[in-house]
Amino acid sequence: MNKPLSVTFWGVRGSHPVPGSRTVGFGGNTTCLQVSAGGLTIIIDAGTGIINLGKKLVGEYFESGSENSLDATVFFTHLHHDHTQGLPFFQPLYLGQSVLHLFGPRNFGDELAVVLERSMIPPNFPVDFYHSNSIKELTSIKENNIIVYNPPDPTPRVINRFRDTVDSHKAESQVVVRVHSDYSHPVNGVLVYRIEYGGKSVVFATDIEGYAHGNTKLIQFARNAELLIHDSQYSIEQYVSLPTPRQGYGHSTPEMAIEVARKAGVKTLACTHHDPTSSDTILKKNQTKYRRRFKDLFYTREGLTHTVE
Repeated sequence: MNKPLSVTFWGVRGSHPVPGSRTVGFGGNTTCLQVSAGGLTIIIDAGTGIINLGKKLVGEYFESGSENSLDATVFFTHLHHDHTQGLPFFQPLYLGQSVLHLFGPRNFGDELAVVLERSMIPPNFPVDFYHSNSIKELTSIKENNIIVYNPPDPTPRVINRFRDTVDSHKAESQVVVRVHSDYSHPVNGVLVYRIEYGGKSVVFATDIEGYAHGNTKLIQFARNAELLIHDSQYSIEQYVSLPTPRQGYGHSTPEMAIEVARKAGVKTLACTHHDPTSSDTILKKNQTKYRRRFKDLFYTREGLTHTVE
């Protein structure tokens, strides 16, 4: 291993994009995370943040003069619009040199391929998903799956965690993605991902809602992770206040995120999926406030790269 595990935030908003002066500091694009591990490009969710990421990847590819393919993996936590709406504008999708591996859950009984295809047919979009020039490999997954890479080979291998084992002798050099299903987000729940590389781990848990005494299954899944990126969309006032409490909407408060982080023993907590109504001023105040309760905490912002240590 000669490259660190790092994450870059390309979109950190929930629900819908929020352009304008009130959000320029933390960013207004919807969810997209880039994980760099072993020289691989792993992307989680395709909110509008993936548009700028796609431009960067294509620019770097042509600048490098590479004769190899442009390889990337996209993992979807779920298929709500704010987590897929950037995909039709993702430049590698249209590049014949691209090889894209797309993983995500079944949705209302339909395979991932069917749902993504449906999102890009008229009247939703003028270009058919399968008419784009990239090579696309689509796989529906669930929490009995583990996805394994052997860098520098960017080709993922899907195994069954109950029947197959990850080679412990290659653990330091492999990139391993583990999957956890959480059913607190309406209607089909979401997938939570844990990316492991070089003895370090990142857990991405968005669009989830807390439980009394903590989300026990998530706490176990995130145990001892170096970085937990956790939904913190609503303030406690938004969550409980009448006439429109957000209980049951499938999103958390910072208090819920901190409880999971503490009980899981994670090193660093990143609060994300910011509410569209939360301005830069509000998010800065929240970051200061909640750092008093969990010292190694930060609020995610577009363009921020965090090296996992």
